Amino acid sequence: MKLFELKEIIKAAGGGENAIEHADALLEKINCIASGKQYEALLGQLGAAREQGDFRGRVLEVNFANYFQCKGIVLDYGAKQGMSGDIDFCWNIEGLKVYIEMKLLGQDKATRDSINEQLNDKGTSATFLDDDTRDVARLQADLIQKASTRKFNSKPSANTINLVAIDVTELQLGTVDICDCLLAAGGNSLASQHCHPACLRDPIVGAFETVADEKLTAVQKSWIEGVQKIPDGAPHPRSYIHGALFLFREPQERAALSYDLLAALVWNRDIIAADTAKKICSALHQVIPQAK
Repeated sequence: MKLFELKEIIKAAGGGENAIEHADALLEKINCIASGKQYEALLGQLGAAREQGDFRGRVLEVNFANYFQCKGIVLDYGAKQGMSGDIDFCWNIEGLKVYIEMKLLGQDKATRDSINEQLNDKGTSATFLDDDTRDVARLQADLIQKASTRKFNSKPSANTINLVAIDVTELQLGTVDICDCLLAAGGNSLASQHCHPACLRDPIVGAFETVADEKLTAVQKSWIEGVQKIPDGAPHPRSYIHGALFLFREPQERAALSYDLLAALVWNRDIIAADTAKKICSALHQVIPQAK
């Protein structure tokens, strides 16, 4: 790809002059991952993007793939598990197939508006408005929605590891931290092991957290109905998603198209063995540095 071509793509997707200033750095990464054939579909989708959210989501995928490319690691793009849709990446690690579905949080305005509308139902917004709980709700809702069985097989094979990766950089005006991620994925039971008690939020039930019905409070039941919204008869993602991969960009500016990433993995401990989780963590953080 040539620089003038990339600038035209940025303009077509609604990018302004601030974004175009970052084109040179992004082009270097594009041409790096284009050295093989495995990312032709990704680069085709990047070139066809005509909306900022879609374009920025593809840019995240380019930055992510570039980390692996620089380490000589080839990821499969558009991997399938026998379902109608495909999953963004598949990484082969010592006999394991690690599937990674990506999300740039906030790129889907319709989803965000829908979640906000759900939170306003049944009076639940009064509970969430006074602190950062609403952002944790958005984060968890996106995690669950990205775990769609249109893409993921709800009965993964023994060597399959399913991850949902979410770029959380823009939450809370860039102040989101690991404790927010722990709350979204593991709920208060996990966050209480690592975070100050002031970080805990009573309404939250984690995406990977199992609480017996008789122990749920009224506000927790409201959370499950209004945020998780698992259809009757559908499998809950905690039964087939092994972990959440939270990504943090630097620099944080929306206009930045080439950036560094930090990563934090939160595991669904009920369905992944500790040694498997440790193996994947070790391999991942040799590629993308760990967020603190």
